[in-house]
Amino acid sequence: MASLPGIWHGQPVRGRTSTLVLAASAVVLLGLAFGLVQLTRSATQAAAPAPAHRAADTPATPVPTAAPAAPAAPPLAAAREPSPAAAPPRGRIAAPALPTLSPAPAGFARAELKRDANGHLVPIVPFQDLRAQIPRTDAPMKACIERAGVRASGKATLSFTVAARAGKLVVEATSVQDEDTLAAYPELLECMHRTANALVLDDKPIPELGTPIYVRRHIRLDNGVLAENSFFNFSYNP
Repeated sequence: MASLPGIWHGQPVRGRTSTLVLAASAVVLLGLAFGLVQLTRSATQAAAPAPAHRAADTPATPVPTAAPAAPAAPPLAAAREPSPAAAPPRGRIAAPALPTLSPAPAGFARAELKRDANGHLVPIVPFQDLRAQIPRTDAPMKACIERAGVRASGKATLSFTVAARAGKLVVEATSVQDEDTLAAYPELLECMHRTANALVLDDKPIPELGTPIYVRRHIRLDNGVLAENSFFNFSYNP
């Protein structure tokens, strides 16, 4: 009887023991798995702030700054403008020519010429009086053109001098100052500049302070027709 219970209960004991062993193993495995998860999470949390810590400990590498931008090229119009250094000195800029009277005729010392109370020379005949007589030269000019027998076109500058001789005003000399585009007709020019002798000056008084004058006139022909015949200006020397 004693042996029967031992034999009967042998297998159930081993089965119960195995069950306990398996349960204990499962608990151990669960504990290991839980511990592994905790270790992995701790390692991840510890590793995350590591870059920030290293970044705080490591000096920051200076970021290279961009080089200053080159000055913009000047506009094309400004590049073409002349440099101030190339401009001529102000002192050398020629003033525009003004219509002023010239000095006294050659052969006359200015100190010997009489002057008015303001120290100015006085023309021997008023220029306005000469201009009023310009129509007297039209007929002789047209006669010169007809005599030349040419249908010329062009212009020239003629001149003459008015002075006092034997107590009278006279046209002392005539000349061609500038042939211009009528240079191909020398005989015609020779005739035309002498037409100044048609001026009547005998009735003009000689002023006490009068100085001889040099008068210039412009002429222009258009296909053989007198288109201009005018007194231009005068001066006290050629």
